[in-house]
Amino acid sequence: MALANETSARRAPHRSTSRPAPPRILLVTDPGPDPDDTKALLVLATLHRDGAVDFVGAVCNGGGQPASRAALARCLLDKLGVSDVPVAIGSAGTSYAAQPHEYALSGYADVDATRLMAAPELILSAMQASEPDGLTIVLISSLRDFADAIVAHPQLVRRAVGAVSVM
Repeated sequence: MALANETSARRAPHRSTSRPAPPRILLVTDPGPDPDDTKALLVLATLHRDGAVDFVGAVCNGGGQPASRAALARCLLDKLGVSDVPVAIGSAGTSYAAQPHEYALSGYADVDATRLMAAPELILSAMQASEPDGLTIVLISSLRDFADAIVAHPQLVRRAVGAVSVM
């Protein structure tokens, strides 16, 4: 019996109990007029809640209404139970007349605007908190906010950003 236990112990593969850190993702988006941005927020929020990704923030821009779009994202993320994910107001972009249904989410009107950051602040803090090549930028709206970060902090972008996904 001792020999059987010894043999089993030698054959058993070593399994590490530590898991790699989940990917850190910063989303640049323009929620409101089309569903792809809201779907991206839903998916990232769910993956973040499950520990599969570290959703480090959402920058909301475009339509001449970035503050409204950021409030919509904040409301949605709060409803999904990920109030820890910061949301920022990005660049204004081209003005667009919002349709009433775009902001028809219960609780939207109650979002505390003081919980919304400025895009440069969120992007900078996400990069500063990242390991080398540890941040993925997902751009599904205007590139302006990330382009501004590249101009303002080129060395930090080179150090912190490991991947950029552009829709």
